[in-house]
Amino acid sequence: MNLYINQLQKKADFKEAIYAGDIFLNTELTSAKELCAFAQESITAAFDGETDHHALHRMMPVEDFVALVTRLKGQFTNSQRAKDLIRAFTLEIGVDPQDYIFDVPRVRVVPNYNYLHAGVSYAYKPHRDTWYGSVDCQINTWMPVHTIKPEQTMMINPAYFDVPVKNTSADWSLSEWINTQRHRAKDNLTEERRVHPVPQEEINGASEVRIAGNTGEMLIFSGSHLHGTVPNYTDNTRFSVDFRLMHLDDLKHKRGAINVDSACPDVGAGFKDYFHAHDFSNFQGIK
Repeated sequence: MNLYINQLQKKADFKEAIYAGDIFLNTELTSAKELCAFAQESITAAFDGETDHHALHRMMPVEDFVALVTRLKGQFTNSQRAKDLIRAFTLEIGVDPQDYIFDVPRVRVVPNYNYLHAGVSYAYKPHRDTWYGSVDCQINTWMPVHTIKPEQTMMINPAYFDVPVKNTSADWSLSEWINTQRHRAKDNLTEERRVHPVPQEEINGASEVRIAGNTGEMLIFSGSHLHGTVPNYTDNTRFSVDFRLMHLDDLKHKRGAINVDSACPDVGAGFKDYFHAHDFSNFQGIK
C-alpha cells in the first residue's frame, strides 16, 4: 500500500491506484473544508443552537441525543448544499462529474462508547463496504468535522486488502437493510440489535492504520479495504463526514478492486439511493 499526500489532482490514474489498495490523504481541498463547515452549521442547527459539539453527549439523556442525531442525519443527508459540494469536489480534483455517481453524504456521530455505541452511533466492526453490498469500484471519502485524536478516528487495516477474512456477508441482505433495518437505528439505545455483516475470525491489528486529521482533511480509499470504527473512550463526541463515488464506466465494465471474500447476494440493491454527480438525477442502474 502507498499513501499519497495532496496528490489526488496530480495523479491521472488515481482510480487505478485506489483499486490497487493505495490511500490518498488530501489536506487542502476547498470543497472538503466547506462540506465540514456545512456539517458544523448543521450540527449546531439540529442541536438547537448549541456550538460545543464535543460536549453534546454530556448535556442530555441518551434518548434526547439519539432524537437530535436522527434529525441531524436526515437534514444533512438530504440537503441540496451537501450535493452541491460533492459536485464541487469532483470538479476540484479535475474529473468530469458526468462520469461519476455518488451515494448520499452522511454525517457520523460517535460519542463516548459507554454512552452510546449502537443505532445512530453504531461502532462498526472491521468490515469491507462490499460486505454491505457495495460495488468493487466504490471510492470512499472520509474526513473529521473537527480535529480528532487517534483514539477517536476510524481505522484501516491494509494488510487485509488482498487477504480473505471469513465473514457473514453471504447471509446478509442489503435489500432487507434498506427496507427494514436501517430505519430502526433510533430504536437501538443500549445494544445493536440490527444484523450486520461481520468477521468470523480474529483480526490481527498489527498493521492497523489510524489517521488523526484536522477539519476537512480527507481520506480517499477503496471501499474494499478492511476498516471500522475505533471505539471512542474519550470524553469528546467525534463527528465525521463521508460519501462514496463510483465511476460509471468502471461500474459498467466491472472494473475495480479485487474481491477476495465478499458474498453479499444483492449487490446493487442500493443503486436507487445514488445520484449522478453532474445534475443530481437518480441513478437508474446499468443499461
